[in-house]
Amino acid sequence: MGSETTLLPHLDNTGLALNADARFRHVFSEGFDPILLTDHTGKILDGNRQALAFFGIDRKALLEDNIRDLHHPDEPLPDVSKLTGPGASSFQSRVIAARVRDNRPRQVTLTVEVRARRLTPGREGTWQWIYHDISSRVELEEMRQDLTAMLLHDLQSPLGNVISTLELLRLQMETSGDAMLLELLDIASRSSGQLQRLIASLMDISRLEAGQPVGQQSSVQLGELVTEAYEIDEPIFARRGVVLRRHLPDDLPPLYVEPNVISRVLLNLFDNALKYSRDGEQITVEGRAIDNGEVLISVSDKGMGIPKEYREIVFEKFRRIKNDSSSKGLGLGLAFCRLAVESHGGRIWIDDAPGGGARFNLTLPEAPGDAEPDAVEDGDGSWPDESAGAMP
Repeated sequence: MGSETTLLPHLDNTGLALNADARFRHVFSEGFDPILLTDHTGKILDGNRQALAFFGIDRKALLEDNIRDLHHPDEPLPDVSKLTGPGASSFQSRVIAARVRDNRPRQVTLTVEVRARRLTPGREGTWQWIYHDISSRVELEEMRQDLTAMLLHDLQSPLGNVISTLELLRLQMETSGDAMLLELLDIASRSSGQLQRLIASLMDISRLEAGQPVGQQSSVQLGELVTEAYEIDEPIFARRGVVLRRHLPDDLPPLYVEPNVISRVLLNLFDNALKYSRDGEQITVEGRAIDNGEVLISVSDKGMGIPKEYREIVFEKFRRIKNDSSSKGLGLGLAFCRLAVESHGGRIWIDDAPGGGARFNLTLPEAPGDAEPDAVEDGDGSWPDESAGAMP
């Protein structure tokens, strides 16, 4: 009886191990995606049926290959010795596969997403590689980007002509004194300007996503950028009775940024705050220097706020919070803000505004100590002080 008692756990554990191995073999052989097993050198030890079909190779030839032989020569593979722990490492790569085209076997290059992980411990262990074909998705994204670039390029010229024509009409009609027609021209001009800024944001998003530099940075006072952004939205502020309050210390250091880009960031944040503000409320813009050579800027409103679960996704392209009170749009403004701020080495995030509402915070670099701030071209750029409290 004693010997039987000691053997039962051993038999039970062995049974569990056999069952686990059987389950692994079933998942391996019947898995939807191609799966390869290699040793620490990358030599292929096994592959499931999907892998044989995907790479267009028979099992004998597969077992004679190294996993590097299946990948495009220009695609480096991660060092398998560093794939430690239970987690998987994911990366994008290109592989060489065989396909039948026009009734003839041909070699094609496919874009894949690979998940690699170590199955057994030790330096000379076994690694699992799972492949997922994303060629169609990549091609579709490239086509979308090409179409967007073409449309934006073709829109710029006629839109520029419309804006120029509206300006000429305004000059001709200012002497007529017809207030109604001048107001209609203002609406057409503002709408054309919004479309022009949307095109610029789309182009900047594509450029920044491609890793291109943000543009020529210079020293500029935050108050000047706030003024420039406010003047564009001033008719909306006035029509809705919304007040813009500012808290910008006199000794606030100048920013080192691309002025046009950051002015549009502030404009997008003002637009977003206006969408979720009720008539007669206030929007606040604040700025203060922080310890690491950056300036912290905040734009807050008194709207409904943004739930925590949405505070990351609102910065993604074409993503919006869907509810009955949300306004329509493409969801590009905040995506542009994130890319523009990060391209300056800063960051942007959302928290709760004091007293309710949403507060957008961003950090931007201070100008070097020896840099002179740019001069204000139009007017003195002055703002009412804190006692005045509001931009009229």
